[in-house]
Amino acid sequence: MKARLFLLALLTPLLPAQDPTWTANNEAALQQSLNALATSLPQHTVLVGRTSSTDTCVAVVIDRAGHLLAPFIPAVDQSDAPYLLYLSDGSRLSLTTVKELPRRSLALLKMENPPGNLLPIRVARITNHTVVLPTCAPIASLGEPASLFIDHLEFPPPAEAPAFRLDGIFYRPGTPVLDPSGALIGTTLQPRDSSTPALMIANLRPEIPELAPLLAEESESDLPDLPEAPEATKEEIKELTESPLTGARQRFFQTTHPARMPCVLISNEGAQATHSVIGTIVGTDGLILTKASELGPALSVRYDGRTYPAALLATDEVTDLALVGIEASNLPVVRWFDTRPSAGTTVAAPILLQESTEEMLSEPTSRVGTFSHLFKENTPPVHATSQVTSLGLTTEQIDSKVTVAALAPETPAYESGLSPGDVITRIDQTTISSRADLTTFLNRCEVGQEVAVEVTRGEASKTFTLPLISPLLLPPSTGVSLDQGISMIPSVRRAPFPDVLVHTVPLNAWDCGSPLFDRQGRALGLNIAAVAPARSFALPPATVRQALERLLAKTRAF
Repeated sequence: MKARLFLLALLTPLLPAQDPTWTANNEAALQQSLNALATSLPQHTVLVGRTSSTDTCVAVVIDRAGHLLAPFIPAVDQSDAPYLLYLSDGSRLSLTTVKELPRRSLALLKMENPPGNLLPIRVARITNHTVVLPTCAPIASLGEPASLFIDHLEFPPPAEAPAFRLDGIFYRPGTPVLDPSGALIGTTLQPRDSSTPALMIANLRPEIPELAPLLAEESESDLPDLPEAPEATKEEIKELTESPLTGARQRFFQTTHPARMPCVLISNEGAQATHSVIGTIVGTDGLILTKASELGPALSVRYDGRTYPAALLATDEVTDLALVGIEASNLPVVRWFDTRPSAGTTVAAPILLQESTEEMLSEPTSRVGTFSHLFKENTPPVHATSQVTSLGLTTEQIDSKVTVAALAPETPAYESGLSPGDVITRIDQTTISSRADLTTFLNRCEVGQEVAVEVTRGEASKTFTLPLISPLLLPPSTGVSLDQGISMIPSVRRAPFPDVLVHTVPLNAWDCGSPLFDRQGRALGLNIAAVAPARSFALPPATVRQALERLLAKTRAF
């Protein structure tokens, strides 16, 4: 959903006259492509960042010499701060910057010794109106693959058009756009209010001369038979709020959900309409599971056109689940499916808050994404690995001087005698004149390694020897990047959780508590957190059952 921070209602999409239909055969054909792409994509993509930045993004491999086409990441402190390649074991390698094109949000990079398992990505012209975008969280964790998000063109691009328009708005500029076979067809530009333009790869060749000889020749893709976006007039295009293909696919998934949906809308009484959450029915007599941290003290439940007073019976800190009760009977109960899906499996979540009135009317619909992987509890994030080290202090930079601003208590730096105001000049014979110099040096070191830190204090010069430590992680691994604005409302609590299923259904805080269905209508998990755009967490059924047992054990009879 293209959310706005103070959104109270969603308008019914205005669609062109030709309303496409998405069928089970279409979805099955796309599913086959997605499963194959999820398997092959790690051979063609890598995770990159930049020295002194906590940003990470997906880059594509474009030739066997190790050239990468990556989103542009602005440098911190100096224009030539190196880009970094993140490996699955947590190590980071410096990349050579061949060319930066900030206007197109792209960078051409090169690996000096590319890993042998990486292969160049195919290049193709856009011939299908359903596309795939590999995305990652603002800060991904070790070994996490790129997640796949399926998007659709809003309308067919005119002949010889240099760009096309995607339905989603939560992509960072420079994100690669693939066809369902995995061929590179474009890269995203700066999102607009209701869509994201993407530049066709053919138009990058003249803009980046260094890129032209590196890209593979365009090839034909073996694509699934999928509906096309309908033609639209200029007037209809101006009124589009959702791709007709997106709407058609969502309507198809509504037909795959259980006939009697085991879902309710739980509202915090006296709050604005969007201050609500979805609940999953786990007892025919009115027992409901939902996300605890979004609940207020006074609750009501909306189900099947009726509003019930609700009671909060118990909460579970481990999972952030709450047990809510209403006086009702013969309610449909969720049926869990315990087999974990394979990467690339299409999943969907019911969305209840569609139109808000004084009666809190709700109209069920569905949003669609793909299952990515299981996120293991306590997996270290890429910016907190042993290969990224710290002095245990905070620095400030003024001109070409790096000054100690603060020292973390109970660290070797704090105990060494270093003091706020000290100007760091050298570390182990390496001149330090910027924070980027400091980060570049620390990136080459290991935790426990002893270094000699030379500083000036007033007119005096001093040297302190201290071991390096692991850095504190800032921002947290489940943080939401606000650099490009925000297209969703994240959950209040986004960590920690037990092992969770990671998927790309675009949820908001008020969409949590819902079941996560596959295209056969089987409940694979319970959505517990809207983490970032197109990155959501769901608790597996076994974890939900264990939490329900704990909740029932400490609640009064209802």
